[in-house]
Amino acid sequence: MDEISPLLRPAWNYARKNPHIGLAALLFAIGVVALPTKLAIISGALFGAGASLLGAWINELNTRRSRSEEKARNEVDARKYLAAELNRTIERVLYIHSRAIPNFICVSAENGIKPNDLQEDFLPEMPVLYPNAPQFRDLSGDDATALINFYDSLHALDSFVDGWWEREGQLPVNIFNQVLHLSEKSLTLGLVCIERFSLETLYPPQYESWGTLTSRIERSLSFAKEAREHHIARFEAKNGKSGETATSRSTAGRGGPAQRGRPR
Repeated sequence: MDEISPLLRPAWNYARKNPHIGLAALLFAIGVVALPTKLAIISGALFGAGASLLGAWINELNTRRSRSEEKARNEVDARKYLAAELNRTIERVLYIHSRAIPNFICVSAENGIKPNDLQEDFLPEMPVLYPNAPQFRDLSGDDATALINFYDSLHALDSFVDGWWEREGQLPVNIFNQVLHLSEKSLTLGLVCIERFSLETLYPPQYESWGTLTSRIERSLSFAKEAREHHIARFEAKNGKSGETATSRSTAGRGGPAQRGRPR
């Protein structure tokens, strides 16, 4: 293969991928060479065989093209078929995340304010069509992987909310922090699905002021980041103040006996 001229290499590769056309060309060439010789009688047979192979190659090429076009159409139809359910479940996770933020802030600040959210408000909506719908098998590998990863993350969120909501011995701030973490993971995976399934094209916002689904997710993720930063700042300030108080008491305790033992 290394001895083949760079100019002939594309033709060689094409012939290897399409043996029908290569063999047909060879038969035609032999037929042309044999035509002016005593072997002219077999030229017709060679031309006929070459024509048959050429016809078979054309049929195979058309079949490949037809299958490729059908596969592409099926992938588009499958994405559209599964898009409505996907969009609905992502919207639900976004709602869960947006409600987990104020709950996390309230329990972190310990201000006594308790939003009126129930456990059911933090349970994700599980898919119905996935994975049993036949259209799922028509998705491309990358589309199917994106869908699987997103829906699998919903199971983790659903299991945590179901098993740890107001669990005895657990701090509410830790529970809502985990709800934020799990819903953020789902939203991050959901962003991939939004792009691959063209959800913003299929389901634009009802009002332009709402913003796209992607922008609303990014905004909610930003709010959660700020809430965590404030929580950490409060925690560090509280611990620092407690440390200063303990140091003051320790210093006062050491200074007391020394003053009582001082001569008058």
